[in-house]
Amino acid sequence: MTLERVKKLAFLTISQTGISYPDSPLSETLPGLRSSAPRAGDRFPWWRLRLSADEAAEDLYGKLDDTRFTLLVIGQPAPPGGVPGLGDLLRTYLVPSDPANKLQLARARIPPIAYYLLRPDGHVGLSGVQLDTEAVNRYVEERLHIGGRANEPRRPGIPTPPSASRRG
Repeated sequence: MTLERVKKLAFLTISQTGISYPDSPLSETLPGLRSSAPRAGDRFPWWRLRLSADEAAEDLYGKLDDTRFTLLVIGQPAPPGGVPGLGDLLRTYLVPSDPANKLQLARARIPPIAYYLLRPDGHVGLSGVQLDTEAVNRYVEERLHIGGRANEPRRPGIPTPPSASRRG
């Protein structure tokens, strides 16, 4: 344990912050996000952010809820009406332009305009640059099987579409 590499590996393993799921069906990075930024499947970095211009910086992990998804919207407005498929299962936070926030974004290599849909376990489910509500809805329906055709009740004799029968 005296070697720095061994210490780092031990920390990443024990803390589970080194776990990544880039090839999971629950992970999707949309085109345009720089390759050095956190990607879908990565554990989202720990931050202290100002989520309001008149409040002090807060621990982002203190805001996450292990029973809900979190949508972080950076440098752009949040979707009006939220994400219909998630409803109360979603908390949305706007990350305003602020010198301290800009420093945190740069440290994590996140562009000034981006968004991240975090799963309840703190990993990135969906990531992109320009927030596209349709892309988020599609992710919720196709990858999470929440809302849309995947949750419609089936009548006897009517086959279930293939996308609704794959559960991940």
